[in-house]
Order: sequence, then structure tokens, then C-alpha cells
Amino acid sequence: MRRHKETIFVNDVVNGIPLSLESSYGLFSKNELDLGTKVLLENLILPEKGVVADVGCGYGPIGIYVALKNPNLKVYMLDIDERAVYYSIKNVKKYGLQDRVNVIRSDVFDNLPKDVKFDAIFSNPPLKAGKKFIQKLASSSYDKLADDGLIELVVYKGEENVINLFKEKFELAEVYKRVKGYSLIIIRKKLS
Repeated sequence: MRRHKETIFVNDVVNGIPLSLESSYGLFSKNELDLGTKVLLENLILPEKGVVADVGCGYGPIGIYVALKNPNLKVYMLDIDERAVYYSIKNVKKYGLQDRVNVIRSDVFDNLPKDVKFDAIFSNPPLKAGKKFIQKLASSSYDKLADDGLIELVVYKGEENVINLFKEKFELAEVYKRVKGYSLIIIRKKLS
């Protein structure tokens, strides 16, 4: 395999699971797993089975970790950036996860079939995605989440604003953990 000169390798171990992912210039946290991603991965609440989403997947550390951690889950990895999707697909193939991990170029849930529902949604949006991304995720995730499903979201700034946005539709949105400026927010959709 010929390596592109822009390819960067991100190597880390999270909760005993080794990750060795290809990344590239122009992608969020291209050289290493950022602290926000680590906080999210180290504190994941994973369903025992079902379908989950990694929204704004970048080169794929969250979605791939989830697929490796629980082989009973089907994972959708979504990102609007073409380069991110390219590297996510490469990383999914590297781990042989194509049978249960789908990488889709999508602005949040825009390119997903309407009938797809998630038992959990995970996201660590980069700061450059900004408020617009969070607003779109908050407004569109309620209908994409199964009853009693949850969202785990890591944010660096604006924790209170994010919680208030999700509370417009969801019964529960609260800080689960704080680490060095990062807030891990849990949002739950209660049974109807």
C-alpha cells in the first residue's frame, strides 16, 4: 500500500483497546486523540445491542472504538467533510468492520434513510463546527433517537447553552462529567 505523504498515524490505547488510525492535515485533532474524545470514550454508556451513530466522526476514532468495544452494535459514522469520510472508510476497512459500520457523508442526519433510529448518538464536535452544528444536532436528533435512547456529547465551551438547546425537546440534559474544561453532556429521550 502506497502511503500518501499527508497521511498521519494516530496511535493510542483507550480502556485497553488499541487504536491505530490514519488521519491527515485539515482534520480535527489530526495528530492525536484530543482530550474531549478521550473523555467521551472513557465514559461511554453503550447499549448492549442496537444501532448507534457517531455524528461528526472525523477520521473515525469514536465510531471505530464503539464498534471494537461492542460487536453487537451497528454503527453509523457521519461527517460532512469529504476528507474525513475518506479516512473513516480507510480506518473501518483497516479494522475489518465494514459488515456493521457504515460511513456516510452527511450534514448531521440529512443523508440517512428516514426510518433509521438510533439507540445512542455520540459526538465530539470540533469548535470550528460551532453553534450551527449543535443547533442542528439538537433539533434533528429527537426524531432519530429511539425511545429511552441517549446522546453523549462532549463540548469545550458553552455547556449551559448546549443543555438549554437540548432541553427544548428532551426530558433530560445534564452534565455527566467535567475534565479540564470539557463537559460530557448526557441527553436522554424517555419512553413515550
